[in-house]
Amino acid sequence: MNPFTAQASQLSRDEHLIALEDSEWDLIILGAGVAGAAAAILAARSGFRTLLVDAKSFPREKVCGGCLNRRAQAALERLGVLQQLHQAGAVPITSLHLKIDKTSVVWNIPTLLSVRRSTLDSELVRAAIDSGAFFLDSVSGLVVPRIDEQTSKERFRQVRLQNLTEPKGRRVNAFANCILVADGLTRSSLRLESGWTSTVQPSSRIGVQRMFSASQVSSVNSRGLFPANQLQMIVSKDGYVGISRTDGDLVDIAGAIDPKSIAKRGSIAKTVCGIIGDAKDGPLFAYEKPNGKPDSFPDDMPQDTSEDWLATPALTRSSTRVASDRVFLLGDSIGYIEPFTGEGMSWALASAEAVMPLVSKSIGSTWHDGLSREWMSWVDSQRRQKQKTCWWISRQLRRLSVAAWTLRLCNSLYPIRAALIKKVTS
Repeated sequence: MNPFTAQASQLSRDEHLIALEDSEWDLIILGAGVAGAAAAILAARSGFRTLLVDAKSFPREKVCGGCLNRRAQAALERLGVLQQLHQAGAVPITSLHLKIDKTSVVWNIPTLLSVRRSTLDSELVRAAIDSGAFFLDSVSGLVVPRIDEQTSKERFRQVRLQNLTEPKGRRVNAFANCILVADGLTRSSLRLESGWTSTVQPSSRIGVQRMFSASQVSSVNSRGLFPANQLQMIVSKDGYVGISRTDGDLVDIAGAIDPKSIAKRGSIAKTVCGIIGDAKDGPLFAYEKPNGKPDSFPDDMPQDTSEDWLATPALTRSSTRVASDRVFLLGDSIGYIEPFTGEGMSWALASAEAVMPLVSKSIGSTWHDGLSREWMSWVDSQRRQKQKTCWWISRQLRRLSVAAWTLRLCNSLYPIRAALIKKVTS
């Protein structure tokens, strides 16, 4: 049995689900990523009977650059897991090496923290369990639409839980005063509900990621190309790629890439190499065949196919509805703007903290539309304040000549550079 599953009991998932049939909860959280697990910690500490489920088997990796900015670190300290991340080997990042076209700069930055999502999410789930939440992995959750307005459980919403470890795993129904949907960009748990449309930016890129062990890239690293405390960002017309050391003595390669470029080059691996090769005097494993076209990783790197890479749906999207009838969206489920240096995780943690007062109002009382309006008001304020910088950066990086000129300007004028670094990293 997975050490996370149902507090490491010896029962099977089916047996756990049998015990959950028709169970009533204050809060059911669908998705145990950063937002969902953080919310589970806060809810359990508030004394709410909390069920946390995730469709994936834990621990698991997710596409993520893995950089925690200062706001995210502060939130994790409040949750009591920041020290555990340091003990797990999270790597401090103190400089940013940014390459756009022929322009290359190295800036000292406030300390970021590079950590694998498997490590971060596992520590958050452990903290949720320790706080009193009940957790099941490899279990999907599906919000069931109401049949009518008046039911015997009108203060509850129904969630259909299913064991995903078997082709026809057991299904049961559980009920909650409040539901938090934190299952990511696609929000699969809401597929039976109407009205939860998501607007995807037509030019949106997708996220990709692959990790290599430091020993696998030792020959490259011997040339000084992977400074332990540096985040390297390489920008090209096809997207951008970030490279950093992370816990487990691994090198994390993650990026936001134009899906049309992947189709044109034939694989994620070839596209990543193309981006790195497009950075003039690029720092890493740019490789060219005799015909001059980037193809695959060089001989001293492990050979990869697209199957070795994790990928996401289109990144930049937003939801017009963020709450309704005892259901609140959380984290990436609300919407997402193309990431740069950890904004996605700080957004997830902030949303988990901000939704708790509304969860408290919803539990055990009559639902009213004012709660939806309150949550929409908070989301809109965050979109205006926190995500504005990410939006501006994502647009700039699509115009290489302008982005390179902006980079040179920032590098030459300290006040502008300092303001940009503060925006990005804090």
